[in-house]
Amino acid sequence: MTIWLVEFFGQNDLEGAFLWILLMTAPGWVLMLFLPKNRFVKLALQPFIVPPVYCFVLFYILWAAYRASLAPELLEGVSYSHMKKFTSHPVTYLALYCNWQILNLAIGTMIYQKAMRVGLRAPIELILCWALGAPALLVFQLRLLWKRRTLR
Repeated sequence: MTIWLVEFFGQNDLEGAFLWILLMTAPGWVLMLFLPKNRFVKLALQPFIVPPVYCFVLFYILWAAYRASLAPELLEGVSYSHMKKFTSHPVTYLALYCNWQILNLAIGTMIYQKAMRVGLRAPIELILCWALGAPALLVFQLRLLWKRRTLR
């Protein structure tokens, strides 16, 4: 099925999936922003605890792409034309966006944990991380240097 047919007939489903992926990490961000000193939040929101849980969503999307025969066959090799076809599909975009959200949450939890260790609150950096990802690390590092805190 051509891509425009998928987008035309599945537009509502794709928009719903995109919104769900966008909001799936929201509880973590909200907890870090509004309850940063809560004992449960400090314990649960760590880079190697919460983000890997969301990987199951990513695995599901990738499995759906594989079942729909979107992924290139491993036996025939991977070429530029295979990958171009694969990456232009909306389901693949959802997988890439899901991966981006998971990585942003991992970076955000690292910023959160470091801020708690050095006695800072980092709401601006966390909001930037939620929206932009890795560039929030630069802002956080500059803030640590400004406050004369260690980067380690």
